Amino acid sequence: MEISGNLMRAVPIYNHGNTDVLKYEDNFPTPVPNSSEILIRVKYCGLNHLDIWTRVGIPGTSIIFPHICGSDIVGTLQEDYSTFPMGSRVLIYPGINCNNCDNCKSGNITLCNDFSIIGGLSNYNGGYAEYVSVPKTNIIPIPHEISDEQAATLSISYLTAWNIIKKLQLKRDDTVLVYGASGGLGMAMIQISKALGLKVISTVSDDSKLNYAYSLGSDYVINRNKKEISLEIEKITHGSGVDAVVDNAGQKTITTSINSVRRGGKIAMCGTTTGNIANFQIRSFYSKKIELYGILIGSKLDLLELIEFVMEKKILSRVDSIFSLTEVKDAHDTLERGEQLGKVLIKI
Repeated sequence: MEISGNLMRAVPIYNHGNTDVLKYEDNFPTPVPNSSEILIRVKYCGLNHLDIWTRVGIPGTSIIFPHICGSDIVGTLQEDYSTFPMGSRVLIYPGINCNNCDNCKSGNITLCNDFSIIGGLSNYNGGYAEYVSVPKTNIIPIPHEISDEQAATLSISYLTAWNIIKKLQLKRDDTVLVYGASGGLGMAMIQISKALGLKVISTVSDDSKLNYAYSLGSDYVINRNKKEISLEIEKITHGSGVDAVVDNAGQKTITTSINSVRRGGKIAMCGTTTGNIANFQIRSFYSKKIELYGILIGSKLDLLELIEFVMEKKILSRVDSIFSLTEVKDAHDTLERGEQLGKVLIKI
């Protein structure tokens, strides 16, 4: 990707750190696509905890600065591509892979050694900008049944939830424990699980979020700051435990996940919002014959399947708030404080 002499509005970071490193600029160079890329005029970009991890940085992972965060990108084509005319509404599959290794050729692209995420800890700039250049193969047209705002919630949280359901082979009447009902992944897991006939137990951080969690379809909701999750799970399941746990918190929840899942049950690890390093009782883990899955978003094919499913089941994500490009710091603060009920978006 080259840089043109044209300028655009953007919020790059020049180093890792707190929200002060998010610098709004109205004179950032507009990218020039190479022959395999295409320019997108960004309309919305959804926020995820990946944005925070990218901003803060992860030890041992380096990126090229300046870098622009944002992976849930929705916009319009700035030129004709294939059967899609200039101006077509598109969302961007956020995964980048080599396309040449055995994993890529077999469709397991998230296992590619070069796999990375646009706007994440990669060398591809993301959606906190007026324009973004992405591989042409990552373009997905948005059906007219789906709004731009809805589309900007799908490529990370909902794709991850969809992949969890598939990889864990969850089925009707299975019971799943979902942490953080008010977040993007929590919302996605609840809605997709209920559409497939699963039973959902979700958690929230305070009573003000209980009604929201139930409105998404949760069968039971636990305020984690008032009740011990694993003890409540024991009561609800009559001592058997849940069939699966979706653990996107990591450090502070892995022991709870092990205690809450049934013998032979499954745990999907898909985030580290409470920390990356965890201690847990190994004996409890292997004695219960628990299956542990690492989940990293999903493939473009998974995303296409998800879009069809969302339309078929008429699933509507909840948008908590929409910030402007000059308010990206405030958007990050909202996400970090966990104040949102649903997705946080940037409108460009």
